[in-house]
Amino acid sequence: MEALLAELAKNEVFSKVKQEDLEFLAQCSISRTLRDGEYLCHQGDDWPKVLYVERGEIIWALTSPVGKEKILFTIKQGEDFWAHSMFDGKPMPASLYAIGDTKIRLWSKDDILTVVQRNPEAIWEVTCRLIDIMRHAREIIYGLAFQPVSARLSKLILDRFHDEDDLLAERDLTLDQIAAMISSTPQVVCRVMYQFQEEGLMELSRATIKLLDPKGLKRISEAY
Repeated sequence: MEALLAELAKNEVFSKVKQEDLEFLAQCSISRTLRDGEYLCHQGDDWPKVLYVERGEIIWALTSPVGKEKILFTIKQGEDFWAHSMFDGKPMPASLYAIGDTKIRLWSKDDILTVVQRNPEAIWEVTCRLIDIMRHAREIIYGLAFQPVSARLSKLILDRFHDEDDLLAERDLTLDQIAAMISSTPQVVCRVMYQFQEEGLMELSRATIKLLDPKGLKRISEAY
């Protein structure tokens, strides 16, 4: 419990909660461990909850009427997510599922509102989180409207796999998932990635990506 309290205290929202309320949240939280690809909720579900990722990563994905998936963003370790159903009582507009083995904490609407309403600074941080999501949605729409696949893919590679201290990164996303993140197809993603390799921008294997020229990838991502 002490470890959880220490982690929650680092979070932008939960760090604004009084200590006694933070202890209440730690005690009433529900711990869940998800396998790779396991769904937490599906698009269309009534799911009035808040989640916090202790380990791993959660995908937020939209599915079209014909079954095509678009990954909007991911919720990483140490981050929180406030479900739409909690605010408007309507079905979830997208689905949540795990990448890799993931451990999370969940709170019901009643428990979380009991605490947040006593901590106005936390309410402000929740509002900021929702505004960030709206701005991110704008970036997605802008990219789809004005950027080619090469620019969208290079930006994703830099955001996901670039570490200045270690240029070799594990490929923890499938081609299907990468394609869903940039609104393309696995075939096109594969072709562009090998084009990047031929141009000396990166080196690919079945399990890793090694960035050889991050600055070159950055130029491609900013060229449009």
